[in-house]
Amino acid sequence: MGCQTYESINTIIMKKNYHKVKISTALVMLFFSSLMIGLAQKTRPAHIGFIYPISTNGLSAPNVTNNFSLHALGGLSAGEKGLGIYGLAGMVQGDANGLQVAGLWSKVKGDVEGLQVAGLMNEAANAQQAVQIAGIVNLLEMDAPVQVAGIFNKARHVQGFQSAGIFNLSKSAKGAQIAGIANLTKSVDGIQIAGIVNEVDSVEGVQIAGIVNRAKKVNGVQIAGIVNIAESSDYPIGIINLIRDGEIRLGLYADENLTSMITLKSGGKKLYGIVGLGSNLQYQELPYAVEAGIGLKVVDGSHFRLDVEGTNLFMTNFKRKGEYSRSGLKVLPALVLSNKVEIFAGPSINYMHTKYAIGDELAGMSLWNRERKNVYKAIHLGLSAGINLRIN
Repeated sequence: MGCQTYESINTIIMKKNYHKVKISTALVMLFFSSLMIGLAQKTRPAHIGFIYPISTNGLSAPNVTNNFSLHALGGLSAGEKGLGIYGLAGMVQGDANGLQVAGLWSKVKGDVEGLQVAGLMNEAANAQQAVQIAGIVNLLEMDAPVQVAGIFNKARHVQGFQSAGIFNLSKSAKGAQIAGIANLTKSVDGIQIAGIVNEVDSVEGVQIAGIVNRAKKVNGVQIAGIVNIAESSDYPIGIINLIRDGEIRLGLYADENLTSMITLKSGGKKLYGIVGLGSNLQYQELPYAVEAGIGLKVVDGSHFRLDVEGTNLFMTNFKRKGEYSRSGLKVLPALVLSNKVEIFAGPSINYMHTKYAIGDELAGMSLWNRERKNVYKAIHLGLSAGINLRIN
């Protein structure tokens, strides 16, 4: 009986101790959980480290926002509110305000406000009030006012300035978009400049490319070193302009010196480009001729049209003293015989210079002339007449 009583008392004591331990453990866990939550919610003045998690914030770094971060190799944080410097890479889980500088890679999963700089690549979700500068590439999911990269920029909407050494990619660009090789976007409101090619659906402003511009609709000016392509473009400036609602004319004309040229005139409703090849029938010493220029449709009626053209004509025999160059402005009224054929004739005023011995004969009706060191220069009047055949 006494033994049973002792065992019962012992069992009761063990149960009480077990409950005390259980309660104590729960209180300790609650304390540390509360402490960690407090730490997670805290913005710390500084975060110094080598590489995550070897830092002053340790394993809690992804949950802490810092006013200042400095890491020898890489750092991780919930947010940044001032200056973040990373030897190689930095990642911010939320927003970053201020300056973020990384030797190689900087990534912000939230919004960037301020300046983000990386030796290789910047990544961010949104940067509506920020500047991104990267040695190679900037990648942005949403919007950016300024992106500058050595090779490549990508953003959804650019509201300001986007510049890349090779190419830019965006859905829209408002402001300036400049690339060493190519710009690829859906719409541009401002100016778009590329060393080789611009590709866009809609342009409101100016599109400039070293070789080719391609667009669907252009409300503004297209300038290309070789060719402009568009469904609609009233003011294309290029050697060849392939505009769906424009026109292409094949022409043949001769001037006052019997320089005969075959020309291709292509463009939009207002401007067109001119390129031509030919020869001089009077002076056999200048057998090869090439011409390029731009024309403006002043009057474009069903029976009468009036064009003004600025052209440069170059003739040569490929010998040292057999060159002739002429820049001129032509006024060309034309009689439209049908929707395909027109004949034209009109005056011109020209500036010419040549090393050819009979430069005074080439000047025709001279208004001013001068000869010095075997170079003859003159301003003279001229005349052109010919026929154009519309081929589109």
